[in-house]
Amino acid sequence: MHTTSSLLRIASLLCASAALTVPVTRLAAAAAPAEADAFPSYESYIKISGESPFITGDGAAFAARSGVPSKTGTYGIEDLFVTKDLAKDINLKMNGHAMDGSEDYLGSVVISKDDLGSVEMGYKRYRIFYDGVGGFFPLTNTFQRMSQENLHVDRSALWFEAKIAKADGPSFTLSYHNEIRTGRKDSSEWGAIIAPDATVTKGALVGNAYPANTPFIAPNVQNLNEHHEIFEGTATDTFGKTTETLKATLDWVRNDDGRVYVRYPGSIVIVDPTVTVLDDRETTNSKSFRVINQTETVFNSTLALETGLSYYHMTGVDGGNWITPSYNAGAKAVFTTVTAGNVFANPSVDDYVGNIFLKFTPGKDWRADIGFRDEYNSISDSGGFTNVTLASTAKNTSSTYQTTNQDVTYSHEVDQVQTPDFSVQYTGISHLCIYGEYNDRINKGNQHWINPFAATSTNGAGVVTTTLTPLGSVFFQGANQDNQNAKLGANWNPTQQLTIRAEVFRKDHQNRFIGANDYVGTASYGSLYATGYTFTGVTLDVIYRPVAQLSFNTRYQDQGGNMSVTANTPTGGSGNESPSGKATIKMLSETVDWTPYKQVYVQANINVVYNSIQTAYPAVVVKATAPFVQSPIVNADNNYITGSALCGFAADKNTDIQLQGFWQRANNYNPQVALGGIPYGASFELSSYTVGLKHKFTDRIIGDAKVGYMKNTNTTTGGFTNYNGPLAYLSLTYAL
Repeated sequence: MHTTSSLLRIASLLCASAALTVPVTRLAAAAAPAEADAFPSYESYIKISGESPFITGDGAAFAARSGVPSKTGTYGIEDLFVTKDLAKDINLKMNGHAMDGSEDYLGSVVISKDDLGSVEMGYKRYRIFYDGVGGFFPLTNTFQRMSQENLHVDRSALWFEAKIAKADGPSFTLSYHNEIRTGRKDSSEWGAIIAPDATVTKGALVGNAYPANTPFIAPNVQNLNEHHEIFEGTATDTFGKTTETLKATLDWVRNDDGRVYVRYPGSIVIVDPTVTVLDDRETTNSKSFRVINQTETVFNSTLALETGLSYYHMTGVDGGNWITPSYNAGAKAVFTTVTAGNVFANPSVDDYVGNIFLKFTPGKDWRADIGFRDEYNSISDSGGFTNVTLASTAKNTSSTYQTTNQDVTYSHEVDQVQTPDFSVQYTGISHLCIYGEYNDRINKGNQHWINPFAATSTNGAGVVTTTLTPLGSVFFQGANQDNQNAKLGANWNPTQQLTIRAEVFRKDHQNRFIGANDYVGTASYGSLYATGYTFTGVTLDVIYRPVAQLSFNTRYQDQGGNMSVTANTPTGGSGNESPSGKATIKMLSETVDWTPYKQVYVQANINVVYNSIQTAYPAVVVKATAPFVQSPIVNADNNYITGSALCGFAADKNTDIQLQGFWQRANNYNPQVALGGIPYGASFELSSYTVGLKHKFTDRIIGDAKVGYMKNTNTTTGGFTNYNGPLAYLSLTYAL
């Protein structure tokens, strides 16, 4: 990460002519109609720009939100587009950008020849910023940061594509993509911390009253090193009334990922001191190929048929290590526990799919589509790992007190998935279109697996013990799914000023797992375990234009339902379905577009979302006296409101002025839950305001300048990730 002084940033900004504000600003600006902007559109041009923030507070949080580094800003070639005729029937197009700081680069070249085809090659790279923050414990105002809070992941891709497409013959496409993802990001898989106010006596945790001994969260960094290559060929031709497409794809994946976290950072707990853990390293090496054949036959204006066949095969070799240092009281030392070392696995997948789709149009007012999809796949894997433990009576961490286990495991799954699909549309009523859709994904599967078990164990004395597969580790299970989706809707356009669209829908998904082991009296896993949910909802859209210069776009969506679990007597259930959660989602948005004069454009938008998942709360509460009760499982609320406003007007024939504001707020954080658990939910307030000026200096040069102010207040992190400050943007577009 580069560092520059404010003077250097200002100088580079003025020299490079840069770019401003948050992405929402640019999106809203692009929404203005063409007639509100009399500036010319260049066929070939270059745009030089620079954006400089002057942020006070958490710069990493600003970079994660805006995509712009808080210390350096970003500057360079924001956009470059060149089109040129090399000959009468040969055209060249070049497109690209190069923004330093945000590390956003693109370069592509396309050469095309009429009635022959084209060749394209390109490279792109961009950076995604992350804020390396961890858990906030509100009861003691404790906030955990990673050692490097400014994290980022770089994505890059190199590609080549050649097309041959003659008007009177078949077309061929050959492409190659090479994609890479590297870097570090924060992860939601955080490790445990002992509460800073936990009671410690003689090196052991004591005390029962909350929040003593309460575990909560610690930062976790995910290291990524991923490589993906795709080679694909496509051929398309028409034979009479049938168009056929054949596609073949080769795919290679090479990933080496891992996680790093600090266990019990800053803890005063003697029994398990602070240690840095390099854990959960996972490597993936796979190769696959897929062949797809598709046909489309148009018999006449009434009937058309589509078919498809595909085969997919994948093999791989996976590995990794899960190693976690922990404190051993007997040895009075930290021992590197090998939870799963030298992991190896050999996954294999074979997937066959066939589908047929009939499009039927019996008259000008009716259309019906009937389809059926049949899929069969077989997934298998076998592997193992090494497990090393230290005896609880150990005097030290030498091999004398260690036991090494060689664990093995195996799994095999077969699925038969059938999906009927039906849709119908009727337009026989004036200004009205009625439609309906239904599909049902029916999966009848069987699973067979062996839980990991120590096939051989070697103790500190070198004695090797061999174990046959325990009967209780072998499982057979039926895994059936039935996912039904249906919707019925209508589009009504009674006048030119009014359009109404209404739709009702239902999603009924059930997953059933029936364990055969219970039939023979061995293990009781999965005797009958079913999960599912049923949601119903309605969507309503209204577009109203009372006059040509004014429009209202209203959207409302209401969705709700239950999630449920079924268990029978062998697994502790009653055999009756019982709700495990209720979900409610309501969304309301309104957009107003107003052009009172040709030179003035106004847009306002508001979006309100109410989203809640209710489980046991408030049925379970925390008691401060014995017998203690587990902490409540609070509702998972995700309610928020977003608003924006944009006003643009022409100061003169060569100058436009634009004003914009953005505001977003959520209030779902309940720190009192930290008394006995993790206080999920988020509360924050984000606002930004900008003033922009666009001026045409000549017919070939356009300048753009913006200044703004952004403020972010985050209660979820105790205010430790707040930031605020001005931003500045300049750009210069030159026609080539």
